[in-house]
Amino acid sequence: MKTLFIIPPQWYPMNPYLSAAQLIGQFKAKGLEAEAKDLNIEFFNDILKKEKVLEAAEQAKAFFEEFRPEAEKNGCCEEKFHTYSRELQTKLLRFVAYTDFLKSGLDADEIADKVEEAVSVMKDAEKFYNPEMLFEAKDVLKDALKIISLPFMPSRIMLDNFIANPVYTYNYDDIRLQVDDAGLNMFADYFDKKIEIEDYSGYSIIGISIFDLSQVIPGLTLAKYLKERTDAHITLGGNYIYKIRDSLKKIPEFFDIFCDSVQLGDGEIAAVRLAEIIRDGGSFEDAYSLIYKNADGEVRETPTAPLLDMDALAPPCFDGYDFGKYFSAETVLPVQLSKSCYWAKCTFCDFYTGQQCFDIKSVGHAVDEIEALVNKYGLKHFIFVDEAVPPKYYDKLATEIIRRGLKIYFYSFARMEKGFTKEVLQNLYNAGARMFSWGYEAESERVMTLLNKGIDCSYRKTLLQYAMDVGLWNQCTFLLGYPGETPEETEATKKVIWNRELIHSCTPSNFALKKNALLINETDDAGIRNIADNGEFHISCTYVVDGKATQNIKKDRMDFQVDFLKKTADSLWSLDFTDTDHILLYTSRYGAKWVREYRLNYKKHNF
Repeated sequence: MKTLFIIPPQWYPMNPYLSAAQLIGQFKAKGLEAEAKDLNIEFFNDILKKEKVLEAAEQAKAFFEEFRPEAEKNGCCEEKFHTYSRELQTKLLRFVAYTDFLKSGLDADEIADKVEEAVSVMKDAEKFYNPEMLFEAKDVLKDALKIISLPFMPSRIMLDNFIANPVYTYNYDDIRLQVDDAGLNMFADYFDKKIEIEDYSGYSIIGISIFDLSQVIPGLTLAKYLKERTDAHITLGGNYIYKIRDSLKKIPEFFDIFCDSVQLGDGEIAAVRLAEIIRDGGSFEDAYSLIYKNADGEVRETPTAPLLDMDALAPPCFDGYDFGKYFSAETVLPVQLSKSCYWAKCTFCDFYTGQQCFDIKSVGHAVDEIEALVNKYGLKHFIFVDEAVPPKYYDKLATEIIRRGLKIYFYSFARMEKGFTKEVLQNLYNAGARMFSWGYEAESERVMTLLNKGIDCSYRKTLLQYAMDVGLWNQCTFLLGYPGETPEETEATKKVIWNRELIHSCTPSNFALKKNALLINETDDAGIRNIADNGEFHISCTYVVDGKATQNIKKDRMDFQVDFLKKTADSLWSLDFTDTDHILLYTSRYGAKWVREYRLNYKKHNF
């Protein structure tokens, strides 16, 4: 019996992800056969081709010319737009998107001629490390994806996101409609052909990991097609699936159309248990953390899996991965040191949702795993994919890495704790740390108290200075528009973002009212009113605070973001959501100071 774990589009195509490799490691340790298939990276390699760009441009042009008389008749009057059918709304938005494309001056033939070379630059050991070539290649890929999206607008695929058609909601009926409509769903034809030419007959279980909203349409399209065309047990897992668990329990039909079961939370124990049950012909009632539909048509949930012991986990297994497919000159492997967050009290956060409690590997076990991956795959770059790891632990980890003489480079996310002294940061740098992504969030101490970050705000700039002094790259995340934040407080945070001396790259995000965040139970205290569900399959809500709706806050942030990008356009990664792996590769080769001070001659245009 063999299990296949699939990563569906859309997710960042820069390097492999941990979920499937982690599960394969546990399966092999139990004597079970398992393989991984990264359909996300295959998708990007398949569509970023000259013929695909030209084909999409021709399709979009044909639609434009055919629809133009109707568009000119109906117009796109905002006052009347909501009265049109959703089909007409979609066509009008698609028409406007193609009109904007024509106005942009982009030449589809020129982009098509460049796209395959741009892909090769991302992967080439020398060209990748030429910033002029790298950033031009990234712009070409972004332009190519704009063109590839034109026949399906307003849905659009990007390197860092997939935006579903906003005319439709994230309610079940609308999700199903989009999955079934090849005119709306850019993944339908792709998966239809992919499944036809590939052999899935050897798998008893196919697990599909959906961990982000950007994977919902493609992930469920893939699940539906595989359920219809294979005899495998189709199971869905991932952090996103856990977040919508309550909705899934109320939709028995979901288990007839999309999957046979849903796995909740950490899968290292539960997925192995499910495989053993299917192998031995057992009952799903004996599974862990499983939602399924029984013979009587009832949706049932089984007991939660036992707590994980991180030291009992087998290392992730990346056997069979083709690292050469990823859009990086060198591979950055993910490693997980811990589960959940040791703080886990931030009011806005839902990252740790579905993870039972905080647990962390012993330092020896963690370094054993890193060393084994270095020796097995010959790689030296790592990301520690943890919500947060205590500074004392990181200090001990660094000491052990140095003691063993491991020559590696790594980065991670971290809370701005006072335990990150200059001495600890120097130890981490000596061990190979080249970058940390710090949760700065907001300048106002009042807002930080509302966020319940639990740190000494007065230490943050000192920490950033220490980190820069020892040679680390400071990536900082910011949260704009928290409920009750005043315009003055927002401006104070923006002023900090402009501190290019201490903050080398930034990720400014809007506050979102997450259904699984702590704040959802305290909305009255936060002054949040008019809460509306974004849909059964969405993970956040719309709301109003002091008469200011979510969309206005988002527009304010986007306006600031575009202005910031334009004014720092000659810098490498002044603002970054997805290229942290690339920053690690550059800082490990050139040093943070060189990367920070480099000024591009190439003029970026994708903001």
